[in-house]
Amino acid sequence: MHLRYKNLVLLLLAGLLLGILSCGSKPSELAVPPAIEEDQLTDTTITLLISISELLDQENFDNALDLFDMIEEENAENMEIQLLRAGVLISAGRSRDAGLIAGEILNSYPDYIPALLVLAAVEESQGRNREQRAALERVLRLDPNNVQALVSMGNFLIRNNNTRQAGAFFDRALAADPEDGDALLGRAWVYRHNRDSQNARVLLDRAVELYPEWSRPVHERGRLNKATGSNNAALADLNRANALEPGNYFIIFDRADAFRLLGRREEALADLERAIAIDPANFAAYVYSASLRDELEDHDRAMADYQTLTRLNPEYYFAFEGLGIHLMRRGEWLAAKDAFVEAYNRAVRMNHSREDEGSFALLAAVNWLRGARVQDARPFMDQVLRRLDRNSVDHRLLRLFRDQAGDLDVSNRIDRERDPAVKSRMLFYLAQYHDIRGNTSLANRFFLQVRDLNVRTSNEWRLNEWILEERGLALR
Repeated sequence: MHLRYKNLVLLLLAGLLLGILSCGSKPSELAVPPAIEEDQLTDTTITLLISISELLDQENFDNALDLFDMIEEENAENMEIQLLRAGVLISAGRSRDAGLIAGEILNSYPDYIPALLVLAAVEESQGRNREQRAALERVLRLDPNNVQALVSMGNFLIRNNNTRQAGAFFDRALAADPEDGDALLGRAWVYRHNRDSQNARVLLDRAVELYPEWSRPVHERGRLNKATGSNNAALADLNRANALEPGNYFIIFDRADAFRLLGRREEALADLERAIAIDPANFAAYVYSASLRDELEDHDRAMADYQTLTRLNPEYYFAFEGLGIHLMRRGEWLAAKDAFVEAYNRAVRMNHSREDEGSFALLAAVNWLRGARVQDARPFMDQVLRRLDRNSVDHRLLRLFRDQAGDLDVSNRIDRERDPAVKSRMLFYLAQYHDIRGNTSLANRFFLQVRDLNVRTSNEWRLNEWILEERGLALR
C-alpha cells in the first residue's frame, strides 16, 4: 500500500485550489513557471479537483487518476495539475510514471521546488537513497525553511539510522512551522527512540490537540503509552485511533497488542484476525496470533499460523520451532524433524544463540530417531557436534543420541547439576532416549522428575506436559 506520499499530494492539491502553489519562498530570480490563478481554472476543472480530493481522502487512487483524464484540455497540461497527477501516481504505486512528469518539468525549470519535491518522493518510493537526498538538499539550498523538505530529510535520516541528525531537521521544521503535524510526529519518534518519553509525550499531546480528526497522532501516543507500560491509556488511544481510521492494519495490530498486555486474549485475537483479513501477506499479526492460540491451547489453529509464518517469512526461524513443536505433539516425527532442522539451519545462518541451536538440534535428533534409523540422523548430528563446545550439556546429550550409549554418564552429570533449568532439560532428553529405546517405565520416571522441577519456560517443559497428559500421568 503506497500511502506515505498522501501528504505531498494533498499539499499540491491545496495549492492548486487556492492558487498559491509556491511551496515556500523563492528568490525572484529563479526560473519558475507562473503559478496558476484561480480564475484560470474552469468550473469543470475545479469540480474535478474537489472530487479528486474526496477520492484521496478515501485512498481511492485509481479512480482519482481516472478523473485527470476528464480535465479540460486548457487546464490538463498545466504543470501544477501535472505535478498533482504525479503525486497521485506515486501513491498508486506508479512512481516511474510520476518521475517522467517531474523530470519533464525540471528539464525546463530545474529549480522548481514542487517538482523537486515530487522527484524526491519518486526516488524514495524506488529506494534510491542517494538520489532522494540530493533532491531534498537541492530544495533546501533554494529554500532552507521548506518544511516539507526538512521533514522528508528527517524521515530519510531515520530510515538510514541517523536519528541524532534527524532530530535536528525536525527541530528546524518546527522552528519554521510549530504546528506542522509530520514534524511533531517525527521529532516525537526521535525522542521516543532516545528513551525520552516525556518530551515525546509533549509533542504527541500537541499533535493530538491540533489534529483531533487525524488518526496518526493518537495512534503514536497509544504506542508510546504501550511502550511505557500505561496499557489502559494505550488502549483508550488505540480505540480512538481505530474509530478515526477503522481499516488501518497497524492501528488494529497495536490495539491487539494492548489487549494482549492487559490479558484480554480473546479480544486480542479478534483484532489480529481483522488485521490478517486486511493484509494477509503481513507476517506480524501471525506471530502474535500463533502465540495467543498456543496460550489458549488452540493447537490446530496455532499450528496453521506457524505454517503460514514459515511461508511468509522463512528467515523467522521461531516459526519453524513452533511448527515443529505442534508436529511433535501430533506424533508426525519426520515432519517435526524437518521443521527443527530448518530452525537449526536458520539460527546458525543468522548467528543466533548457541542455546537455540542446541535445542533445535536435540529436538530434530529426537524426532529423527523416532521416525527413522539412527544411521540416517548421524550426518546431521555429526555436523552439529562439530559446532558445539565439547564440554557443553548439549554436546553431551547429542552424543548420547548419536552413539546410543553414555546414559550413565548423563545420569551422573544430572545428579551433580544444581541449576534446575539445566537439570530439567537434561532429564527430558534422557527420558526421550530411554523412551525411543523402548524402556517406557524408566522414561516415565524421568518425565515425572521434569514435572517436579517445575521449570516452565522451555519447549521441553511444554512437550513434557503433553507426554504426561497423553500417558495418563499428569495427575500423579
